[in-house]
Amino acid sequence: MKKIILILFALIGLALASIYMLIPGRIRISTSMTVEANREALMRKLGAGRNWAEWWPGDKNMSDSGTYSLNGIEFRPGYPKVVSVPFSIHAKGFNELSELTLIPLNTDSTAIVVETELPSSADPFKRVQSYLAARKVKRSISAILQSINNTYSRVEALYGYNIQKKSVEDSNLVFTSETMKGYPGYDMIYSMVDELKSYINRHAAKETGYPMLNVFSRDSQDYLVKVAIPVDRRLPDSGTINYRWMLGGGNILITEIKGGQNEISKAYEQILHYISDYQRIAPAIPFESMVTDRRKEPDSSKWITRIYYPVM
Repeated sequence: MKKIILILFALIGLALASIYMLIPGRIRISTSMTVEANREALMRKLGAGRNWAEWWPGDKNMSDSGTYSLNGIEFRPGYPKVVSVPFSIHAKGFNELSELTLIPLNTDSTAIVVETELPSSADPFKRVQSYLAARKVKRSISAILQSINNTYSRVEALYGYNIQKKSVEDSNLVFTSETMKGYPGYDMIYSMVDELKSYINRHAAKETGYPMLNVFSRDSQDYLVKVAIPVDRRLPDSGTINYRWMLGGGNILITEIKGGQNEISKAYEQILHYISDYQRIAPAIPFESMVTDRRKEPDSSKWITRIYYPVM
């Protein structure tokens, strides 16, 4: 009997020793994931705590205290730094800080690294509880990274618009322009469109695309309005109407928008982000292809516009 008791105590001692040997006083958690997304675009999304609801794998409602919940653990996004987004991890027994560190691997690839440490305890039973809690935290962080990857590996999710990069095709254009005070109304724009259409008809040519528009101003007072229509062949210049040839082979960004001028302006803002993020240069002016005839459809929420933005 005495021998059995000694063996039992020895096993208990070995178990306790194993706990202290295998579970350190601070439990380190390290995990990472590669996301097929531009780092700058990803930082804009992750750096704004209100955007976390877009990809959060748990309850997507931010609490009044600014936290998101997952597996019974509270995560609170902090103010973004240059290369990382801090966040706190709060659960029963600990409240620790960590960071989503974003490392660019390429213009369209980013590694997200999370490293943190959680406290354990001198009490062996609490030490095991801390270890189990740390495993739960690591699983939760892995789920967070996977959800970020699933959400933001698409250009449309990062920028809000499906920005596509394509090759420019050769195009014949007839073109006219006019300078005016104040932003032009669509009546004025379509009077220029009608002028071009009449010219095309007089020359028995065919339109091969929708009317194209570019409006430019340096001071928000004087505006240069350019309107063009693609045609099937070269036409002679006549007065204020000129021929333009769009050389094919270059790169162009294309996105389609549904909505009025506010939505178009938002799309331009995101395209400019895209150009900056991918370190592109614009060699020529962008233009809007007015798919919907604004005169026939008064509801601007139904307007379809395609933006074409040359880049190199």
